[in-house]
Amino acid sequence: MKNKLWTYLYGKKSIRVQMLWAFIFSLILATLFSTIYSMQRPQSGFIYKFLPLGIFVLSFWFSFLLMTRRTIRYFKTITDGLKAMSFGNLSYRIPLSSQDELGHVAQNINHMAEQLQSKLERERQLEKSKMELITSVSHDLRTPLTSIIGYLDLLKTHSFQDVQEQERYIDNAYNKTQQLKKLIDDLFEYTRLSDPDVHLSFQEIDFNRLLAQLVTEFEPVAQEQNILIKKALPAAPVIALMDTGKMVRAIDNLLMNALKFSVKPGEITVQLFVQEGRITLSVENVGQPITKEQEDQLFERFYKMEPSRNHAHMPAGFGLGLSIAKHIVELHNGRIWLNHHQGHYAFCAEFKRPQ
Repeated sequence: MKNKLWTYLYGKKSIRVQMLWAFIFSLILATLFSTIYSMQRPQSGFIYKFLPLGIFVLSFWFSFLLMTRRTIRYFKTITDGLKAMSFGNLSYRIPLSSQDELGHVAQNINHMAEQLQSKLERERQLEKSKMELITSVSHDLRTPLTSIIGYLDLLKTHSFQDVQEQERYIDNAYNKTQQLKKLIDDLFEYTRLSDPDVHLSFQEIDFNRLLAQLVTEFEPVAQEQNILIKKALPAAPVIALMDTGKMVRAIDNLLMNALKFSVKPGEITVQLFVQEGRITLSVENVGQPITKEQEDQLFERFYKMEPSRNHAHMPAGFGLGLSIAKHIVELHNGRIWLNHHQGHYAFCAEFKRPQ
């Protein structure tokens, strides 16, 4: 308590108290000097009559400037810092050598500079991301589009030997259009989910039933790739608060990813665990092992594994499938991660159960 009182009386944290003390001491010194002069000099004459007043004013002015020079110097430091920041040097920081109001002003200015610098960095990263997006999209869209144009040109010029070859060109062109559509759908979904104002329609659903339905619908596609899907789901309903459409997209992306990168013939295991107020979905498959660096990048947008891992009959993508799934899970206040050991993959998504 005594320390706080002394700090306040000393004026360490208040410019007003500092100015008050400077005024009082300057007044005392000026009065003292003028009094001493009056006692030592004769009081006759017009000039000598007003000289003590002049000594008082000069002494007061000099003493006040001397006692407030530290505050004035720090004020100039702040203005110099503001000038440097106004010229674009947002990395400049004003030294915090005072605890009074000017110190708080300097601290707030530094905080403002940090926020502006951070915002500028985010804008630069956003601009860089936009350029990367344009480059990646242009490259990935050009490949199927070039193939479609090539097949259509062959059909237009009747450059085929028989009906079977014509049908093959038509089938290939159709498959490429489907691939192109999937690329555009993935891109559209990613941009929608990246919007900070994205709106989700939450409702209570039986997550267990939804998952069983999705697995059933996915089984014919897996059978074509010589993949068996196994499921281990609870017998009782599992009530969850979710956006059904978005969650269907996330689960479909996880299943498609497992299908793409499974060894053929192989198995995909879908499991659902409920414990301690949480729901955990697991999609497991066996594929070629990957490095730790590759694991860390799997959920990054536009990241695609080496072409050798892609199956010839599966449509290529932007590398957005897992990134979209991650966005959707996080929009549901959940988390998603990968457990990988020597080619055994388990993509897990965890959600809170509604109270």
